[in-house]
Amino acid sequence: MRHAFVFIFLIVLVSCQDIEVLEKEINLGATAVGTQITSIVVANKSTTIVANTTAGAKYSIQVYEFGNSEPVKKVGFTADSEATVKTINLSELPAGMYDLHLIDISGTIIKKPLILN
Repeated sequence: MRHAFVFIFLIVLVSCQDIEVLEKEINLGATAVGTQITSIVVANKSTTIVANTTAGAKYSIQVYEFGNSEPVKKVGFTADSEATVKTINLSELPAGMYDLHLIDISGTIIKKPLILN
């Protein structure tokens, strides 16, 4: 019984201590302006995407099976210039219809259809 009392006392004592929260600033990059996909080329189970981006802004390219809500492929990147070219290997995906989403840090989603043969 004495051990239980000591244990509960220690738990109460520790829980009453001030917990120091360290706030770490997260760099979300530049604010994206004018996000747009200008072309998509599919060849040999890879796709090359050309997009208008904002230098310094963070982006995500996500590939979804047509009609599904979970992506089968994700690629994140920070744009280096106003025109970004990204090539994504899709060899692990079977032939079919997919949705390609380009998402910027502001939450803008650009959706394009993607057909793999």
